[in-house]
Amino acid sequence: MTAGLTLTAAHAPTPLYYVFGDLKVLTPAEVVHYTAHALRHRSGAFHLVRTEHAHHFDDVFGSAGAAAAA
Repeated sequence: MTAGLTLTAAHAPTPLYYVFGDLKVLTPAEVVHYTAHALRHRSGAFHLVRTEHAHHFDDVFGSAGAAAAA
């Protein structure tokens, strides 16, 4: 998460998104927010994230049909 937040800050306004297997999307800041009260692995190597608050892929990037029509 630290690397993602640092990359986002250093290369603003280039956005960074995490896309999960269920095609839901979170930003690094959202991951930090949604895992603030979660237990983290002691090495800090990973965060367990629930995607119930994540954005749908099409809501963030648009649908494939809309992109093909453009």
